[in-house]
Amino acid sequence: GRLLAAAAVACPHLAGLHLYRAGADDFKKGCEEMKNESHSVCQRMQILKTLLPTCCVLRVFCAPALWYHMAERGDFAGGLQSAPAVAWIMLWSVPFCLLNQIVLMRGFRNVLSSYDTLAEWPEHISLNRPYHGLASTRCHAANGGFYAELFWNCWIIYQDSNVAGRLAGISIPLIIFNVGMLLGGPVNFLVRKPKTDRWVAETYLLVSLFAVEGLLLLNHAGFGISAAVEPGALHGVFGPYHHWSVWLWNVLLVAQTLITRYAVTNAEELKAGPPWNAGGCDHKEFFFPRFWGLIYICYSMLASFNLWVLGNYVWASDASSVVVA
Repeated sequence: GRLLAAAAVACPHLAGLHLYRAGADDFKKGCEEMKNESHSVCQRMQILKTLLPTCCVLRVFCAPALWYHMAERGDFAGGLQSAPAVAWIMLWSVPFCLLNQIVLMRGFRNVLSSYDTLAEWPEHISLNRPYHGLASTRCHAANGGFYAELFWNCWIIYQDSNVAGRLAGISIPLIIFNVGMLLGGPVNFLVRKPKTDRWVAETYLLVSLFAVEGLLLLNHAGFGISAAVEPGALHGVFGPYHHWSVWLWNVLLVAQTLITRYAVTNAEELKAGPPWNAGGCDHKEFFFPRFWGLIYICYSMLASFNLWVLGNYVWASDASSVVVA
């Protein structure tokens, strides 16, 4: 059960790292065009392209020990003496620091402003557009994944053996990624006052607002997903899927995914590739990746939620068996 839950925690971060991989490849392509692919930043980004997902997968196998010592037993000292728990801490902190050496550089550090990014871009890393935006936006997606994973693990430890409270932890990546992608994508596009494809961004905002509010309600209300994993429900034939809230959660997320995908694939100018303006708005490379980024996050959240519910169902069932015994 804990291993399934750990895989659920990793899913949204892996989606962010998938986006980072595309950004690192674009950055390398831009460096090759300027004949400076041997630059240290380019080389570090290529190394991190492999290192970050490898560490993320390894953390899946270390997280159960972290939770066992710090959440279930409340033994923080014991956790710091457990090799897997210490390994989790190292596998999170070292890649996080290495990535933030790049994210906090001038140019990269501007999350939403394309103008500040281009104005502050280091002269020794010469690039042509659109590679500044394609790289920096994806780096922040990976960084958001680190924060989501950290806060989610802290939430699990804080909730201890409270199954209902622990289940609500999936709200953390849901909020972080939706807020980040919507602000950086649709909102960033709308504030530029586009002449076409305005409806695409408005659809993203309306659908996501409705879907995420519904998901948060199901996460935290007593009649929501916590009812699917409560002790009295542990012997259902279909496990947590006997409860309507689990199906509704999936339906809301699938609806958000399909509607936003339909909107962006039917845009007139808001499409991948040149020209790097859309609807009369320049710097498309800074807001368009986040339109598709949200869709990839939705894919990962669908896998994450089902692993999370199943993992907590088995985890709670095992705990209940121990108590009975």
